[in-house]
This record gives sequence, C-alpha cells and structure tokens, in this order.
Amino acid sequence: MDAHKLQLKIFATPESARAVEVEAFIPVFHRWIKQRVLPELVIDVANYGHVPEGPGVVLIGHGSDYFADLGEGRLGLLHSRKRGALAADVRLSDLVRRTLHVATLLEREPALGGKLRFATDELQFRINDRLAAPSSAETFAAVSPELEQLARRLFDGPVELTPVGGTKELFGVRIKSPTSAPLSVLLERVGGAPGPDASLAA
Repeated sequence: MDAHKLQLKIFATPESARAVEVEAFIPVFHRWIKQRVLPELVIDVANYGHVPEGPGVVLIGHGSDYFADLGEGRLGLLHSRKRGALAADVRLSDLVRRTLHVATLLEREPALGGKLRFATDELQFRINDRLAAPSSAETFAAVSPELEQLARRLFDGPVELTPVGGTKELFGVRIKSPTSAPLSVLLERVGGAPGPDASLAA
C-alpha cells in the first residue's frame, strides 16, 4: 500500500453510544496527554461536539489523531495517521494495532464508568489522500487483497469488504465479520499493544 495517510474507525455499540456523551472524552484525553498514556506524542484536544455528525472530540498528536467521532451519526473511535515513515508492508497492521489499543484503553477508562463498549464485528477503513487513492473501483481492487488478508487474520475467519463513499469523498471500505471477539483478543491477533514509533514523536 503506497498511501500512508490511513484511517480506521471502530464503532461504539448502540447501547454505549446512547450512554456516553461525546464531551466526556475531553477530560480523558487531557489526562492522557499529561500522564503520557500513549506510546506517541499527543499535544492537544479539540472539541467539535457541537457539529452534527462531525469529528466530535479530537486528541491531536504529532503523527496521528484520535477522534471520538460522530460521523454518519455513529459514535466511534477514529484513528487518523498523518505522517509516513513505516514500511508499506506494516502500515496497515500498525494502524489496526494502535486503533484497537486506544479502544481497549477507552473501554477500561475509569472516567467513563465502564459505559463505553465497541462493536468488534465491523470496522471502517479510509485513505485520507484523494490524489494517491481516489474513490474508485481501481483503488478498491488494489487495496482489497492486503486489507482482506489482515482482516481475516484479525477476525480469524471470513470477512466482507464493501466500498463506501462517493467519487468526491475519501476512499473507504467497510469491513464486516459474522463473528465478534473481545478487543483484547483482536489486539493479540495483530501483535498486541504497539510500542514507540519515532515518526509519531517530535
């Protein structure tokens, strides 16, 4: 995969989406910055919770951002990688590992009172580079083999890949599995919690 501006979203369960207000992520993300919870540099928090179906609350980092995202009217964790440095053959697995790691931390976050749970049978992948990856059948054909291979490993079985987004939107793929597993199991299947990455630090 040539592109490096990759995004992955994991959706909150409908029940927890109703139980958690997006503004609840603001103090959590501020504390994560202060306590250096993540193995990368994160520097600020932005609140867009007032925007309907918008980016919600953003934990802004040097190399990647994490959104308590409200896109499509569905609360979820969106991880957006901004900087490239990793080899092409590990970019996708690193994206998945970091997304699942943060999702796991959020599920365990005391300030959220155990209210947040993520659905583990669906992911949405996007490439935030319309020049390198236009939303087209050709891009889907080029990306699908690597994406499917990792998804089968992640879900330990068959998956369904469906292109999403119009020609004027970011290229996206919805990944669906007929089964689900705890986040901890999914994370272990792709190598466990990520370590430091020099490209994600100043």
